[in-house]
Amino acid sequence: MAQSDGKIDKQIILAKLAELCGLVASMETSAAAPTKPAVTTPAAAPAIILSEESQKLKKNKAAKRLFEFFEEKGYHILSLKKRQEIPAKYSKLADLLVKNHKLFYNFIGCLLNKNNDAYSLEPDDKESVSRIVNLCNLLKQREWIDYKYVKQEKKITLSRTSSFKGEIKQFLSGVYGEFGAGKIIEQALKDYAAINSELKYQLFYDVKLKRPDSKNSNDMQLDLVVELPEGFYIFETKMGIALAIDKWVDRTRLFASDKNRFITCCADETLNARIFTPYILFNVNKLKEQMTALLKKDYPPSETE
Repeated sequence: MAQSDGKIDKQIILAKLAELCGLVASMETSAAAPTKPAVTTPAAAPAIILSEESQKLKKNKAAKRLFEFFEEKGYHILSLKKRQEIPAKYSKLADLLVKNHKLFYNFIGCLLNKNNDAYSLEPDDKESVSRIVNLCNLLKQREWIDYKYVKQEKKITLSRTSSFKGEIKQFLSGVYGEFGAGKIIEQALKDYAAINSELKYQLFYDVKLKRPDSKNSNDMQLDLVVELPEGFYIFETKMGIALAIDKWVDRTRLFASDKNRFITCCADETLNARIFTPYILFNVNKLKEQMTALLKKDYPPSETE
């Protein structure tokens, strides 16, 4: 700092103080001033593109109620199928797996776990063993596995000749249940319509829904929707242990009213459906009887029939 006659130059000191005061004032002003958030324009949701079949059905008066029902709930139908498309190679196998689900459940789990190369036959009664071996034969014919039944050790050794990914994995993980349940529900409707001529119905499979403001490819996929004279029966099939109760409850609250029903079909025979009231739980092994009972309640036959 410059000095004059051994003394500090007061003008220089005052200048430095003024400089410092100006700097502090600038900092305080900057700190006090609120920062305005950056204005961003929300990205628009992608346009909803309906499948060709969905576009055709939307124009068809026969499906008008279906589209109106879901639009009232805040969803557009992206796509759907008017008939269940079960590949021929899976049809009989799906029936077999559904009818023997309890017996085959652990064996299927073993197949899907690539670290398992042997399955212990418990229980080992002749009929159960015969059914599992028969299933192994069917899977071998499809070139999914090779196996050897070791009777003395009560086990089946396995080698996978096909990659258990994609379509095969999806089928064994539960799609077979959707196929099987769909066939049972369709047969129950056909049989009941034969004794109640007033029952008219339509079936819609693999119904994909989307909210107008959603960026997802789809927000919901329903296994089967049955259109009936006074409402809709909406079915979800769960062949595993988990019932996805949170989703079940949410969808029941969204769709169920009057004679509109949301129904979960499971494979666990130990569950008591009554404890889930008012939520509807069906079991695939009793599905036809339960479906018929619900139809009789909602659409009782006339006294003349």
